[in-house]
Amino acid sequence: MADMGAPEIDATTDIIKAWPDLMGPELATRVQAVAVKGSVLLVRVEDPAWASQITWLEAQLLERIEGLVGPGKITKVQVRVRPNEHR
Repeated sequence: MADMGAPEIDATTDIIKAWPDLMGPELATRVQAVAVKGSVLLVRVEDPAWASQITWLEAQLLERIEGLVGPGKITKVQVRVRPNEHR
């Protein structure tokens, strides 16, 4: 898989485990890392306002992820808005 440009499974696991440190504890409760497809990190938010926030923070987030998993493994963050059904 790594030869096809996909990050290693360890990198994906590392991102999800370190998510509160990468995002900050408060923001991590609003934004959830859910998957990696190729070099794209998929995150889920409950509100479109948070989607905009992630778009503005994408460069900083990618820099932090690179520090964790190495260069070139994650190159984009894609945000999906999905309301919380348990409110």
